[in-house]
Amino acid sequence: MTYRSKRTVKEHVYEDTLVWQCTACNCWSRKEFVLVDDPCCPLCSSKMEEEMKNIRIE
Repeated sequence: MTYRSKRTVKEHVYEDTLVWQCTACNCWSRKEFVLVDDPCCPLCSSKMEEEMKNIRIE
């Protein structure tokens, strides 16, 4: 017996986005969600730097 899905498979949409990336661990956050000019990492309290990251938006 074979089952087939009637849903169409959509391709994921990626976009380059500005993020704050932690210098010590793997933590990052979109720049638009950070309210301070020079943030610290919420996990390890290290300095964060601005970077471009290609993230999925849909």
